[in-house]
Amino acid sequence: MKEQLKAWLKSEQNNLDLIIAKSAVSFYKQNKEKSNFQYDLKQCHIESYNLIRGKDLCYDRPSTAFAYSLWYHPRRVNTFLSFFLDKILDHNEQHLQLFDLGAGAGAIQWGLGLIYVGLLRLGKKPPKITVINIDTSPFMLTYNRDFLWAEFVKSYPEIDENFIVEYEVNSWNNEKKLETSNPILSASYLFDASDNKNEIANDFKSLVQKYKPKTVLLLTSNQPEKRPFIQELEKEFKQQGFNSQVVLESNLMFSNQLTNINNVRNKLSVSLNVSELQRPSYWRDSSHYGLILQNPQSEITFSSGPNKISSIDIFNPPITVRKDVILNDKQKRAARNSDLPSVIVGPAGCGKSIVITEKVKNIIEENKYNPDLKILITTFNKGLIGKLAEWLISILDSTKYQIKYDTNFHGYNDKSSHFTFNNSQQTNIRLLHFDMLPKLLGGIRYKGLVEHSKHFSLLDEIIKEVRMEEKINNDQYDNILNHDFLFEEYHRVIYGLQVGVAKGENTYLTIKRKGRGNNPSMPKNSYRRQLAWKCLTEYANKMHVLSLQSFTLRRQYFYSKLKSKELNIKYDHILVDEFQDCTDADFEIFYMMIKDPNNFTISGDLAQSIHLGTAANIPRDENMDRRQFYRLEGSYRLPVRISESIKKLSEAIVHRFGNNEGAISITPYKGSPPGARPIVVYGNSILELSEKVLEVFKTYNIYDLSRITILEKDLELLRELALKGVVTETDTILSLKGLEKECVLWSTRIPLEFEKEKFEFAYTIVTRTSCILIIALTEDTQNVYKEILGLLDRERLIFWDKLSETKFDTFCEEYELITIEDED
Repeated sequence: MKEQLKAWLKSEQNNLDLIIAKSAVSFYKQNKEKSNFQYDLKQCHIESYNLIRGKDLCYDRPSTAFAYSLWYHPRRVNTFLSFFLDKILDHNEQHLQLFDLGAGAGAIQWGLGLIYVGLLRLGKKPPKITVINIDTSPFMLTYNRDFLWAEFVKSYPEIDENFIVEYEVNSWNNEKKLETSNPILSASYLFDASDNKNEIANDFKSLVQKYKPKTVLLLTSNQPEKRPFIQELEKEFKQQGFNSQVVLESNLMFSNQLTNINNVRNKLSVSLNVSELQRPSYWRDSSHYGLILQNPQSEITFSSGPNKISSIDIFNPPITVRKDVILNDKQKRAARNSDLPSVIVGPAGCGKSIVITEKVKNIIEENKYNPDLKILITTFNKGLIGKLAEWLISILDSTKYQIKYDTNFHGYNDKSSHFTFNNSQQTNIRLLHFDMLPKLLGGIRYKGLVEHSKHFSLLDEIIKEVRMEEKINNDQYDNILNHDFLFEEYHRVIYGLQVGVAKGENTYLTIKRKGRGNNPSMPKNSYRRQLAWKCLTEYANKMHVLSLQSFTLRRQYFYSKLKSKELNIKYDHILVDEFQDCTDADFEIFYMMIKDPNNFTISGDLAQSIHLGTAANIPRDENMDRRQFYRLEGSYRLPVRISESIKKLSEAIVHRFGNNEGAISITPYKGSPPGARPIVVYGNSILELSEKVLEVFKTYNIYDLSRITILEKDLELLRELALKGVVTETDTILSLKGLEKECVLWSTRIPLEFEKEKFEFAYTIVTRTSCILIIALTEDTQNVYKEILGLLDRERLIFWDKLSETKFDTFCEEYELITIEDED
């Protein structure tokens, strides 16, 4: 029977060649009018050479699957059938269930489909077959379903309801309650990535250990650097009781010419001027290595038992529900309640805020929801305060507390909240935005909104007066006699280092201005410092006299009340998320509000210090001298390709901070949720840019995107996209820091308020996404960003069209590593 089936399969190879070619023609007709089709297809072919160079191939371009099908798909079908046909036929089950992990364009599905049809045509009854295709690339799965498989079933109408196919991006859930026994797990080329093999292997081993399938099929490239890796896996699985069989098939089943596919390739090569398509495609693929693992003890089924398969993830799915999060060992250690001050640091997306909520839960449970317990949770982001409350609601015992939200000026619920335990007469957990501490805890009266423009105007007037008094008629002091510098100096030094203005002149003239650097130069006891002091004291006095609202002034009033013991606010525990926005004075406020400094927890990442830049630091005073560091690694939220693209930017920021322990470079984590490389798009005008962004959004909506979030605030681009029907929002990074969005557009034409923080600012923007990042370039792209563009890994970017690629290259500037040194 096997030989008859093999003979029939060989007779079908010309038909399979035709089906693949027809699928390609259908895709070409649907997409040929797109403005970037020719460019994208050429880039796909250029990038496909990465595989033979031992590098990764990113399956995230619109034409990736199309190009792949005309080269790799026939080879993959051929190798699967040649390596594993006998094993599939020996799988004596009434229902054959196969999970294809890293399914790509569905070569295994084709192989099983051919077996199913072949048995029918030979008069045999095939088993019921279910194929679960799981892949991180929706482009590959969609091409499989809509083009390759659609054409396949036209030629093989025997495919019926007993041949079930599912397509899942990243993970599968058993919503249909499938029941079968001893499924097959197949991983073709899952371990072909150039890096992070160990992480993928560990995830795969965990999957096998959890579900104990009867059969595991592995297929990878037969390259010297990859064989030992599979051999090591084989050794580990044998220790778990698996029998193993290596398959090195030199005589592949199909060997005819791919006449139809090569005809399509030649025509496309001429019409689109893609020279790479001139190379002929073949069935043969001589460099593969197969491994069959058989578990003779496996007896599990879907329908019953502790190992019932309800879901499978090839990588971590995006986190949407807090209670579903399973913390890793490092996160669990960081979340423990200890008798030491805790510092939790790590890059964007490593789970710092998750750990904060877990630690609060641990504290509460250890104290058994004690009605006398008082906890303060604060951060600099209103949205994050709301998110932390949502997560706490998700993980705390709902029968043991009540929650009440603050109301805003209009009477609606605000983000800040109170958790009150049963039988308690006080708030037990207070979640409050940092800039509301003076008002809601300190009773500081807020008089209207804070408007920076009014502060800048006041400072300009003061600068003008000082210039006249000091008879300054040249530009020698322009870099300190400007409102941007003085506004920052007041917050970071006068308030932040608690210099004060009443009796602080000598202190200011001699203090080490931590993190302020020597640009501009401000030597101790210099005339330059005297000039700055003269402006700053006048600014402080006029703010007070004019009742000019300032976030910094509000904090000063709050600090003074606590220092004078006019306020007596004491918490058992204080937890601060995003601590990188805290000055020394802010930390002193926390020390004055906590009963025991050993119960103080801070969490953050100095690389995201957009308020303070390199002036941010972790306190080293007596309150924190016994501090315990917890360093989290990896970005579990940020798609791995985005992490890879910004790694040099991350490392440059760490270098700028010198040896500061709070700045940690990002580590790409292969198990992070699926997403594409950053997409670079250029437009000569806002109209042209919006049209291209619309094309990008429609194309990458295959990732189920609902809206675009523009950072920084770009109202003009927002309007153009809204007119085109795209759900769009725009905001500042100060408002979104600590939160994530599914599709972030970085508008590089929007000026920075403080240019010295350009690295931290850009890094924070590009790390807000959980899926797609669009980098929008125009002729108005700010010069301050050009060094940052030059730090991005070019191989980990998608250029939307040739113009976008060309303009990007002209914008990029080389960055020389600089560490911000303090002046003596």
